[in-house]
Formats: sequence, C-alpha cells, structure tokens
Amino acid sequence: MRYSVCKTLTFEAAHRLLKDYSGKCSNNHGHSWVVDIEVEAEQLDEKGMVVDFSELKRLKQWIDDTLDHSTILWEKDPMCDYIRNSGQRIFVTQGNPTSEVIARVIFEKAQELFANERIRVSSVVVHETCTSRAAYKK
Repeated sequence: MRYSVCKTLTFEAAHRLLKDYSGKCSNNHGHSWVVDIEVEAEQLDEKGMVVDFSELKRLKQWIDDTLDHSTILWEKDPMCDYIRNSGQRIFVTQGNPTSEVIARVIFEKAQELFANERIRVSSVVVHETCTSRAAYKK
C-alpha cells in the first residue's frame, strides 16, 4: 500500500496546435490551466505526512517562472521567432503543445525537482478547461 497526496496549481498561458493539425485550436488561444500533481510514498514521514504541501511549491515556482503568462508553441512553429523577437515569454515543446505534452513536461520537471526525496511523482493531470483534461503517469 502507498500513501498519496495531490496539490492543485494554476497558471495562465496561450498555445496553439500546428503540427499535423488543422482544427480551430490551430489559432493562438489561451487557457486558465489547472495542474493536479500527485506524489506518493511507501511510508509516512515522522510528522505523519507523505510530504508537507509547502514542499510542492517548488513546482509552482517553476511553473510561475517558466509557463505562466507565456505562449507555449511547437519548436518548429513559425510564430516562435516573432514571440522571441518581441521580448514576450515563450516555452517551446517538441511536437504540438497539447494538454498531454504539457502534462508530460510538468511531470518530468516535477521528477527532477523531487529526485532526491523519498516521495515519487505518480501523476500530473492538466486541465485546459473545466471539462477537458489530460494526464501523464508512470
């Protein structure tokens, strides 16, 4: 048996889907993104916790510094140069910046941030709207 806790984080960002995609999401548009990160541990710590929720703020800081109020684009999107040259915040992904890809990016960063801890990142769920979400799990 394992214990787990989940922390909900938020950020604002725009994106568009371009690679092999022709739907209306190929237009630049924004979301109020919601991220649920779940971490787990085999045993509780001496305080009776999986982890102090405040420790998960390290991921929130990375999100605020990197993704919040940015434009998230595929690395080959021609709009990348315009965004960079105008001095705006940009985050590039390999492949379309779908909710699935953004969930994986955040999961991998969380794994890196908590690599030397006794906790393990078990899932990241990214909500791009109140009715649509994607998850990345190990």
